[in-house]
Amino acid sequence: MTQFKVAVKITSCKMGNIIIFIEGDREGVSLLAENLAQEIRDQENIAKNMISEAKAEAARFVASARAEAEQSVKSTRQRCHRQWRERVAAAEKEAEAKAAEMTAKGEADAKAFYESKKNETAKVADWLVSEVMAAYGSR
Repeated sequence: MTQFKVAVKITSCKMGNIIIFIEGDREGVSLLAENLAQEIRDQENIAKNMISEAKAEAARFVASARAEAEQSVKSTRQRCHRQWRERVAAAEKEAEAKAAEMTAKGEADAKAFYESKKNETAKVADWLVSEVMAAYGSR
């Protein structure tokens, strides 16, 4: 392996442009320039691969977050619907209880009314029979 005397000086790095001065013998400079260019290409490829992997991982994160959000929305909808059904069932049960109570009260009121008017019915029936008998006689 041959050793060359080469000096490298980086003078500026502005907006992605790098200026490099290489001094030394011709073979060493040529070999260094080739190695440096290859190293730059290798680093660019590594950077591209890192960017691709980062994009793929970001896409996985986005997909995972989207799926989690959709699942959360779905479970929330189901929970709300279940709560609504439970509230409707409770309201129906309460309405049935009130209807049964109102029916029982109505039946009691009707029975009381019947009992209060029952004695008067016999008097009206006697009066009606006597009127019919008087008008048409007994046949």
